Amino acid sequence: MHERDSQTNRQAERQTTVNRPRNGNIDCNRRNVLVVRDSVVVWFLGRAERQRSGQLARELWVTCRTLLSVITHGHPVPAAKDRPTSIRAELNAVRDAGSEYPIVHVALSTVSEQAINRGVYTPDALRRRFDGVRRVARRVAMIDESGGTMARYILSYLQSLFVLRSTLASDADDVSEMSVFALLDNAANCLKYGDIEQAVRYVNQLVGEPRRVASEWLDEARSLMETRQAAELILAFASANGLGSLD
Repeated sequence: MHERDSQTNRQAERQTTVNRPRNGNIDCNRRNVLVVRDSVVVWFLGRAERQRSGQLARELWVTCRTLLSVITHGHPVPAAKDRPTSIRAELNAVRDAGSEYPIVHVALSTVSEQAINRGVYTPDALRRRFDGVRRVARRVAMIDESGGTMARYILSYLQSLFVLRSTLASDADDVSEMSVFALLDNAANCLKYGDIEQAVRYVNQLVGEPRRVASEWLDEARSLMETRQAAELILAFASANGLGSLD
């Protein structure tokens, strides 16, 4: 009886020994399956988020391109010639499309209230407006900050008749040493080729009565540049985000 019990115990121990590795393999396989499942779920969730981010970036890119097009060329049907172009709707579209991105709000905060409420002049409109500014500023080139007598105004006007306009940029090294006529001619030449930033640098060097005459134009040009820079920054961000979302 005792031998039978011992034999039974040894058989049970052998069966347990045989089953233990098999059960261990099953547990290991289950863990591997769970790891693979979790990895697949994470990948699909990440892919869905990338697709969503890419869609938002594309919408933001489209609205920015529309804003830049309006800033540069105006609306297809302009309200009036050489009047500010309204960009409120385009700015709101950019703000809505980029509502999840802090950089969009920061960039749009640099746009002036005047540009939002009244609009901006297109580059062509600014160039045409500068023709009038240039004409008047030439006539008062001799008038400084303290003003002048009637005789000095007449003399300044007569001087403007004898100083020919130049279509060639001055090559003076020191911009501050340029005459009023050279500054105006250089600014006009820059605007002819669409370089508003450099034109503003030249006009900004004016002093006295010519500076007062050009002050409103300077404000309009800066408003356009600020708005365009904000749109270009957001466009670059949207482009980078769109590329980063590609699988």
